[in-house]
Amino acid sequence: MSKAPESAVPHQPSRRPYRRLLLGANIVLAAGALVWAAQVFPDIGDPAVPFVAARLARGEKYDPALLRAMIAANLPAAERRCISKTLRELLLLQIGVADETVRSADLQQADTDIAGVNDLSKALIACAPTESLGWLGMYWSHIRQQGFGPRAVTLLEQSYRLAPHEAWLQLIRAPLALRSFDALPPALQDAAAQDFDDIFRAQLFPSAAMLYRGATAGAQMKLLDRTCAAPETERRVFLHFVSESGLQLRHRCYPTGPAPGIDVQRP
Repeated sequence: MSKAPESAVPHQPSRRPYRRLLLGANIVLAAGALVWAAQVFPDIGDPAVPFVAARLARGEKYDPALLRAMIAANLPAAERRCISKTLRELLLLQIGVADETVRSADLQQADTDIAGVNDLSKALIACAPTESLGWLGMYWSHIRQQGFGPRAVTLLEQSYRLAPHEAWLQLIRAPLALRSFDALPPALQDAAAQDFDDIFRAQLFPSAAMLYRGATAGAQMKLLDRTCAAPETERRVFLHFVSESGLQLRHRCYPTGPAPGIDVQRP
């Protein structure tokens, strides 16, 4: 068979222009990705923020100046990009700062830090309205700035409505609610007592004892009533941690002294 002349062979366009175009597009996309990463990754923030926030939620203390610096470095990007997780963690840092300064003699700094809690709480709620910590932060700053009243009740109700059984939040919320227990409406009194009950049932006995010590006298009996159904060993461990602070429990569900031979181990 004779070979067809070259003129009879259909023309096949060169793939080189397409390959060049594809390569150019890949380069553009890669460059765009690098620009995006350069913008976003610094905004994601210092990995120390969630680390410190978690420990503040557990009751640890940090230098307020260090916390303020971490907030200042990470807040602008978190607000601009509406990163609710980072805003939540920064609010925990701000609450930690304010909680320290309200105990000091620097009233001006305390006012500034309390206002910071309010501002950051509003930023979190604007980004994520269902964030219970934002409502709790507004409650805390409100009672510090304006005292307890109907507005404070509404803010606390929102926090309980949105997260009734979130353990890490209960450890922050319960002390605040139990300090104002006698002024709360019955539904919120029950919710605050439930915070304590959940913490006790989780066998976080040092935290439960701390909540009991900080509660009003009117709340303490109701908290103890909720422990009556717990095993005796758990009640004795709880009694041990309460007794460490010098308090004596006088309640029908508790013995007069700690049980001998119980090995109490701190978490």
